[in-house]
Amino acid sequence: MGSRRTDYQAGNIYAAADLWVERALKSDDSLFTPGKAVWTPKNIAELRQRWPDMIGGGFMNRLRPRLDGSRAEVYQLVGEALYVHYLFVFDIQRKTKEDRINEALGWCGEKIEIPNDLATGLERGLASFGGGRAWIAVYLDIIIELADQWKQQDAEEEERLLNDPWVFKDFVMGLPGYYNAQRHALLHLVHPNTFETIVSDDRKAQISEAQAFVHYVSDGATDVDLRIYQIRQGLEKEKDKDFYDFYDEGILHMWDPSIRFSTPWDKYISRARKYYDTGVMQTEEIDYKVEYGERLSEAREAVLNGTDDWGNQVKSRIPVNFVHLVQMSRFRNWIDSSPDDARKALQAIWARGELPISERIRAFSRLLPGVVISGAGTRANAISALLMGLDCHIYPPFRIRLFSDAYQLTGYDQPKQGADEAVLYEHALGFLDRFLEEAAKRGLELRDRLDAQSIVWRLYQGTDNTGEPVATITDAEDDKPAPHVIDLNALADELYLTADFLEDIRALLEEKPQVIFQGPPGTGKTYVAQELAEHLSGSSEHVALVQFHPSYAYEDFVEGYRPTLENGQPGFELRPGPLKRIAERASDDPGRDYYLIIDEINRGNIAKVFGELYFLLEYRDRRISLQYSDKLFSLPENLYIIGTMNTADRSIALVDLALRRRFNFVEFHPDDEPIKGLLRRYLRDKAPGMEWVADVVERANEKLKDDRHAAIGPSYFMKDGLDDAAVERIWKHSVLPYVEELLFGQDDRLGEFDLAKLRQGSTQDGADGGDGDVSGGDAEDTGGSE
Repeated sequence: MGSRRTDYQAGNIYAAADLWVERALKSDDSLFTPGKAVWTPKNIAELRQRWPDMIGGGFMNRLRPRLDGSRAEVYQLVGEALYVHYLFVFDIQRKTKEDRINEALGWCGEKIEIPNDLATGLERGLASFGGGRAWIAVYLDIIIELADQWKQQDAEEEERLLNDPWVFKDFVMGLPGYYNAQRHALLHLVHPNTFETIVSDDRKAQISEAQAFVHYVSDGATDVDLRIYQIRQGLEKEKDKDFYDFYDEGILHMWDPSIRFSTPWDKYISRARKYYDTGVMQTEEIDYKVEYGERLSEAREAVLNGTDDWGNQVKSRIPVNFVHLVQMSRFRNWIDSSPDDARKALQAIWARGELPISERIRAFSRLLPGVVISGAGTRANAISALLMGLDCHIYPPFRIRLFSDAYQLTGYDQPKQGADEAVLYEHALGFLDRFLEEAAKRGLELRDRLDAQSIVWRLYQGTDNTGEPVATITDAEDDKPAPHVIDLNALADELYLTADFLEDIRALLEEKPQVIFQGPPGTGKTYVAQELAEHLSGSSEHVALVQFHPSYAYEDFVEGYRPTLENGQPGFELRPGPLKRIAERASDDPGRDYYLIIDEINRGNIAKVFGELYFLLEYRDRRISLQYSDKLFSLPENLYIIGTMNTADRSIALVDLALRRRFNFVEFHPDDEPIKGLLRRYLRDKAPGMEWVADVVERANEKLKDDRHAAIGPSYFMKDGLDDAAVERIWKHSVLPYVEELLFGQDDRLGEFDLAKLRQGSTQDGADGGDGDVSGGDAEDTGGSE
């Protein structure tokens, strides 16, 4: 493969570069409108005559009047030359590239658009031109100069330039001008298998002269690019690797001894590069944020212009990925209940003009009631989502826990204790700017704060229980990811539980990698299982969930034959079930933990569903044959199983002793902490004044105490916008039917569960059942349903 990139969606770039060579250089055709003569000697000469001075701001503004009176093809030539330049450039957004190209194309008075297949080539780019990227006149001049001199060659010489990279280099480096970055870019675009994407003379010289590489270079080789070409060949042969990046952690220090990957920034950016080099950041992290930013920008205009439906526009455009559901619901309710106040607040944060960001944030914060969103960290999170409506590339989303983790891992100062929303957010922006600087020093050219923020979110690893950053950075030669450890205190705050409770569960999983959460309905078993699994594994992508039911079978869970149609002929195909699929993923990724959640585990015929897995649950180091496949199978040690079991349903068969011996059991019961105080903690934080609901539930459970498993769980009432009317609806349509089922045949007792009677004597300060101060003012809401 040589120096040709295989990541970054580079195939689109090389296809476009080949098309430019074919149409513009080998003929006089157009990139955008085939069949129209654009890259002709006549058009190039006219453009050269009208070319403005090289240096100075506002090149496009200076070029436009100089082109007055030119033919349409000359204007189009400028747009297509811009396209060739932006094809290589990495640190400019695709939309910005397209806007500037379309600006030039618009001058010609004809409707000319960048073809879709060529527009994809502008998505990423290959490298950054660094501090010189503002010198657009210089860059374009070299492209036009190359085309001008190319047109003066005969057909035989053109063929030689395209077939011999070193002849082509002599030609390109001989072009007049004094800035080589564009020349290096053109070398790679035309001969990507020979020349690097590196555009710095100094960096190339540093690599070619490095003592660590001299044994790869043949005697007498003096050309810098030839030496690097030989070094690459030697490295690829020695490392048995097709593509070798000279900025890889494992090789960068070999030619730049000043970088040893010993500082926190070195290690953090090394990990950042590994994610960046996957080439998926744009689709995974950037595109949807840009879309949210554009939608919020439309809502902003509606607010500032006072359109009738401004409220609906704002409510429908709040980014659900960045504002938790509870905050989002309460913010929407505030817009409905206090539209004048809400609009004033939004006008403050979205005001036109160049206002300092801290001024915008504080003006909005003064107008945002604490009962809508509380806690500086949580409010900063919501505010950052709104700021995306200004420009998400400058003001990306913020979450305090993720940024705090990044501060610790890099040694960056934490914000001062008690900092307000403006300080928290500006501190995060300062970190992102520092990240961009540190990354550029180490050869990782990121485009803007949104790129940096996206990597921060992807690299989040958490802290241990002492608050110290986890050592999550791997060594240069070790590709195995480090173990993911989270801050259980923060998770406990989010779930309104206790860290000790979660720590006990984690200890049980380490002791025996299978646990079952058991308890009455509505106690949050399934919800906690999902949240805990995601936090312990580090990603929702490492968690799978299945729900057992009476008709669920081994063939559904482990593997079984399924009908198939192949070449029009019916047949059967052996397909893996969710257990086997996640087990195989865990086996292929031993450095990470995977979790399988089995909801309502006791609703299935467990012995039949599990089959020979009973043995593997106990003996993880053994392999056995499965019922249908001959291949030996084992459960990997990094696969953990969390089951949930409703203990109130008498129609469900008891779990057999064989399974009980293989699982640890964790009780979720409203009479026992931390479930006992869960509802009261939630109401104090999210629905002040509604603490009487916790009193009512406790009184009702006291009346049901004859059957421990017949309690009413707290999650019935952990709802957005809880008020008296909502409680009455929930009690009438959810709680009472459940109680009636429990007390079947005891109709005389139903009067004891009248909501009004149970509410009498309830206190609003939680004195009869409170459990102390509620932590987690900055906690991010998670809801609480099972």
